[in-house]
Amino acid sequence: MDFTGEIAQFVENLKFSDIPIEVIERAKHCLLDFISVSAMAAEEKDSTPAIRKAIQTLAGGPGPGTVMAHKEGLPFQYAALFNGTLAHTLDFDDTNFRGSLHLGASVLPATLTMCEYRGGSGQDFLTAMVVGYEVACRVGEALGLTAYDRGFHPTAIAGVFGATVAGAKVLGFNSAKIENALGLNISQAAGSMQYLDNGAWNKRLHPGLAAHNAILSLFFSEAGFRGASHPLEGQYGLLRGYSDSPSPEKLVAGLGKEWVTVETGLKPYPSCRLTHGTVDAMIELHSLLTPSLAEVEEVKVFLPPKAYDIVGEPVPRKISPEDSVDAQFSVYFQAAVALADGGVNWASYSKLKDQKILELTHRIKVEKDARLNTRSSRVILKTNRGEVHEKRVELPKGEPENPLTWEEVVKKFKNSVQSVYSAPQQESIVEGVQGFEKISDVKPWIMTLRGNH
Repeated sequence: MDFTGEIAQFVENLKFSDIPIEVIERAKHCLLDFISVSAMAAEEKDSTPAIRKAIQTLAGGPGPGTVMAHKEGLPFQYAALFNGTLAHTLDFDDTNFRGSLHLGASVLPATLTMCEYRGGSGQDFLTAMVVGYEVACRVGEALGLTAYDRGFHPTAIAGVFGATVAGAKVLGFNSAKIENALGLNISQAAGSMQYLDNGAWNKRLHPGLAAHNAILSLFFSEAGFRGASHPLEGQYGLLRGYSDSPSPEKLVAGLGKEWVTVETGLKPYPSCRLTHGTVDAMIELHSLLTPSLAEVEEVKVFLPPKAYDIVGEPVPRKISPEDSVDAQFSVYFQAAVALADGGVNWASYSKLKDQKILELTHRIKVEKDARLNTRSSRVILKTNRGEVHEKRVELPKGEPENPLTWEEVVKKFKNSVQSVYSAPQQESIVEGVQGFEKISDVKPWIMTLRGNH
């Protein structure tokens, strides 16, 4: 089957009027959320100064591409690299469980950059964004969870394909050019989970590299450079190379009829999504604990197997995290902070050496439970007074079945960007996203995303 060709035809032919209104509305939620987390990361977070220094050195000077919350632009490919890296720095960006990946951090930087390069309306932008989400998610789903078993990071692997089709849509590529650009992606899809070994920053860079590499593919394809055929389903293609049990048919299942964009969730907490069910449960339990955490004798957390492998394994760097990456991927730390403070936010990572939190992490036991679905969590808390409290969360807050409302998305945005954008700038950005399909030229609007860094 020529699945790559079918995807290319879908990308070429999709019109804004073909996209259901609920898909457009979810896309706008995701766009505002992307701005929130990218602009927030532009502040001096742990890895941001190194990212900024390296990219500015490579760029060799300013350029026309907007960088979130930065005063000066960069050449287009470097603007996409920077924006994608910022979007994923806090692990606060959107997620999609069907594809097992983050979508916006790779797709949206490429969409923004190509719209600044070529121009376009709000409808053009949203159409490109949706094709990027639809394709990236299906590539992730076709890879399946065994990609993780091989040590690959699906956001990085699938993200370059979603970013490329989004950019191709903005550029008006025909299906042959789209296929060719995807054929170049097969030599660029990369991302390893080895960062978990030492709390490295590699993962933050993955979507930025995907967006950057997508732009390389687009410009090479536009120049007539020939890419590989059948890059997804071929004998040496993505699915055979990156998965033990791929499902090629999922690349196109329901394409253009079943919209996976609406299944994208937004995060209320800046940590791995696989910890969020436990965080929700601990927030509920927080209100029951009186008068002190000293009464907590033991906490048992039950996770589905894949979540256990990523956030629950009882290794030293999860029980006693050494940096923010360790803590973002530690259900022990996330559970302890949520139980102690009644919530998790970026300030929680200042508590890595807090003895109260560390004492709690050592009282938490984590077990696999194959009966739990991918997104759920079960918690049993015992006190030294003999009380037993149990909470089960099937769908964490922010999942599409338990969504953040538009008002909550706006609240997250304003809380995230207070020190980056002025109040009038915030209102302008929110109003622009809310009526995005009415914008005739997105270039001036994209410029409003710049700041003072």
